[in-house]
Amino acid sequence: MTKHWKRFIVAGLALSLSAFMLSGCGQEGSAGAGGTEKIVAYGELDPQVSGQQIIAEEKGFFKEEGLEVENKLMNGPDENAPLVASGEAKVCFGSIYNNISVAANGVKVKVLAPLANAAGTQAVVAGKNTAITSPKDLEGKKIGMTNGAGVLIAIRNMCAATGTDINKIQFVNLQASEQLASLDKGDIDAMAAWEPWIGKAVNQGGKELFNGVKSYLPGAEGDVHWIDFYMTVQVQDDFAKKNPETVKKLLRALHKATDYINEHPEESAKIIAKRINVDEETCLRIIRKNRYSMKFDQQFMEGTDNMAKFMLDMKNISAVPKLNDYIDIAVMKELYPADVTAE
Repeated sequence: MTKHWKRFIVAGLALSLSAFMLSGCGQEGSAGAGGTEKIVAYGELDPQVSGQQIIAEEKGFFKEEGLEVENKLMNGPDENAPLVASGEAKVCFGSIYNNISVAANGVKVKVLAPLANAAGTQAVVAGKNTAITSPKDLEGKKIGMTNGAGVLIAIRNMCAATGTDINKIQFVNLQASEQLASLDKGDIDAMAAWEPWIGKAVNQGGKELFNGVKSYLPGAEGDVHWIDFYMTVQVQDDFAKKNPETVKKLLRALHKATDYINEHPEESAKIIAKRINVDEETCLRIIRKNRYSMKFDQQFMEGTDNMAKFMLDMKNISAVPKLNDYIDIAVMKELYPADVTAE
């Protein structure tokens, strides 16, 4: 999970795609033992990217639907991107950032459903010796942040909402682990990153100022909507066309897993933590900051569009792909019509 978050939203995924666009061929759904269908699903060592993927396997939800799923959990999106581009990864779990990146590079994939909104994990933490009495106190402060990180969307929206001049904030380009060390030494006044680094910063004496859904800034406390950062499940176009019933079984199993995480977060944390080799406390903290849902609603569509425009602004993609080129609501609408309120 550490490697995943270090690279989670850094620009450059597109660079790893082009060399693989014409190579590879990957596996289709095939018959397994006892008449079950066997597929390989790629994910990440992360509780929000692959939480449902892990729970569906460990709790037997895949088997209940007649699927034999081999979960391959990678360190991060940089390992999965070339596999998706080459066609090797027929089924892949990742962030909407990754979906947009591969779609913008012409890879024929479809997002079948959202899985979680990780906006609560994108946050800014002040150092233990940094006094913040109002949002405008951030003006003139040094904030460590990885160039191109999605948390910048939250910072921009915070500034717009509170009248803070973002041009007066000094951003220092640092990876998350470097931010943590610099914050502790006092070389920066605050850090802008994601979990598990946010929790680590708070544990060493820092104070969380705001995240994508909650502000703790003096004078601007309360619920906010400063970023949407969705995790999804996507498949290759050819896989979906050739295996429509397999796709339905996959979504039904993931829907059960989503309900299980929401209803049993503590037990889910135990299961997931063991699988991704992190401590249960950290895993549970991250799970509680996420909003697990497979609903295709207007917030998902708008959040996805905003992320794509941000990526274009950061020059991470050359053009914004059309939503219907890489998002397919049809199967979810057939299986769970109440969960699909966006067109």
